[in-house]
Amino acid sequence: MNGIEKIKLFLMDMDGTVYVGDEKIAGAMEALETLKSKGKKVLFLTNNSSKTAAAYVRKLAKMGYPAAEEDVYSSLDATVRFLREERKGKKVLLLANSVVYKEFEEAGIPLVSEGADVVLVCFDTELTYAKITAACNAIFSGAEYVVSHPDLVCPANPHPVPDVGSFMALIEAVTGRAPDLIIGKPYETMARYIIERYGLLPEEIAMCGDRLYTDIKFAINNGMKSILVLTGETTKEMLEASDVRPDYVFDTFSDVLKYL
Repeated sequence: MNGIEKIKLFLMDMDGTVYVGDEKIAGAMEALETLKSKGKKVLFLTNNSSKTAAAYVRKLAKMGYPAAEEDVYSSLDATVRFLREERKGKKVLLLANSVVYKEFEEAGIPLVSEGADVVLVCFDTELTYAKITAACNAIFSGAEYVVSHPDLVCPANPHPVPDVGSFMALIEAVTGRAPDLIIGKPYETMARYIIERYGLLPEEIAMCGDRLYTDIKFAINNGMKSILVLTGETTKEMLEASDVRPDYVFDTFSDVLKYL
């Protein structure tokens, strides 16, 4: 195994990779500190569009890891940028919880309840029947249909909870339409923004995570190195049965230090 030493930026999924729920994974955060001491860059990258960067910074701080808001990047951040730069001035019907809704308002996104140019579905933990009906009506009326990310479920105790992918299935059952664009992992938009932000070549970036269909496919689809950790969703049996092949497989992220 070689090539890890050439990676300049580590994109780190969080739940299942550096922590599970409120419990940090042994050695993972210490390994990140070691990487930074060797001049490597670390960016926490999440598809979860129900929380702000500040919320993740607070959670990491409780686990003893000092991070700033610029150290966290989510599908929420990428989606705000997309709307401001690539759909500037378009009227948006937004499905999102109140904290996230405020983020879009403060970013100057024109948010409407009718007459939308774009329907945007985020991980709305305050989803109501009225919201989902309004979104479907706008999609029926021809609005562009965008979602922040495709995850079917979000990890939770004692069981996973519905995430945006589940909302997508509901909307498609009603409207017959799949999204026109998905922003987050494993798709191109968020990868392009990260590559532009750091000015690196894709092969100088590694995506590390526990999910094959988002984390590892994100790396593969966008020319990055891929590191699968077996501390979250994916088991060895799931990996063997999958046609998604990561560049590296670690029992836990701290194993990365063996190859530096």
